[in-house]
Amino acid sequence: MTLNRERAKSVWMLSFGDLITLLITFFILMIVLNKGEITHIQKWAENQLDLTAEQLSTKLKDSNVISVSRNIQGVIIDIDSNNFFLKGGYQPSELLVQELKILAEELSQTSLFLAKDILPAGIESAAKKGGFQFYREIRISGHTDNVPINPLSPLKNNWFLSSMRAQSVMNYLYNITDLPREFFSFSGYGKYRPIADNSTTEGKEKNRRIQILIVAHFELKPSP
Repeated sequence: MTLNRERAKSVWMLSFGDLITLLITFFILMIVLNKGEITHIQKWAENQLDLTAEQLSTKLKDSNVISVSRNIQGVIIDIDSNNFFLKGGYQPSELLVQELKILAEELSQTSLFLAKDILPAGIESAAKKGGFQFYREIRISGHTDNVPINPLSPLKNNWFLSSMRAQSVMNYLYNITDLPREFFSFSGYGKYRPIADNSTTEGKEKNRRIQILIVAHFELKPSP
């Protein structure tokens, strides 16, 4: 009787161990398949960003205010805010408004934003199969130099000023492009992300800027 019990226990432990091994193998396989799927569809998104950067660079090459580049994050649009906002204010000048209008019109005509549903059938099918959702984002950030704002200003500080300038640019782009509101977001960093030396006049001018980051990516759909 004891021997039979030991045998039964051994068989049970073996079966349980096999089950655990199978489950682990299954989950590893699912992770590998999902990783392969996201790599495939994200490569398509990266190609769309490359094309968008190329289109905008070509259309805006004569602008003295706006420059376009591409990095690992996405498409970078730098806007020189020197003399294009009132000193200590956040409303763009008429010249900047004209530049933003041109940018908005060209942005809405890029392959990334021209159509509401831009996913090719094969990419859309792969995304649905893997449970992924496609996101397009236009993130606008404001930056200032390190010179404190006038203490009598209602804007309080450079952090607030940079946020208001970014929001102002976002509103212009949103109103002109008529793209979905959820594509847009803004943030203000004040003096805390300088790209040049604030101890020089030239450095301060470079640090007073608006930057737009365009990203396109797939993420797993959130659970309901």
